[in-house]
Amino acid sequence: DQDEILARPLERFTEKTLVQPDRLRRALADVRRTGVAVSDGQVTLDALSVAAPVFDGAGDVAAALSIVVNSATANPATLAPVVRAAALGVSRSLRRRRA
Repeated sequence: DQDEILARPLERFTEKTLVQPDRLRRALADVRRTGVAVSDGQVTLDALSVAAPVFDGAGDVAAALSIVVNSATANPATLAPVVRAAALGVSRSLRRRRA
């Protein structure tokens, strides 16, 4: 449960790691709103990742598809639509397999 996780101290990997519960809640709300998660320097300063959920035939999240690139050369705004489209394609394939 999200509240249970946020009640414990969170590990900081870099100065960009989200460890404040209120900031992390806002970031999770953004993920739900946009359909993508972006981690820019939160685990290692040189890495940027963009991820999107993959849904199974029942509409539940079955997996995530992500890309990790060098943060100095990438723009999450250009990667997000591509990652979202790829995740949607995999989701459609899973729905077809269920039918």
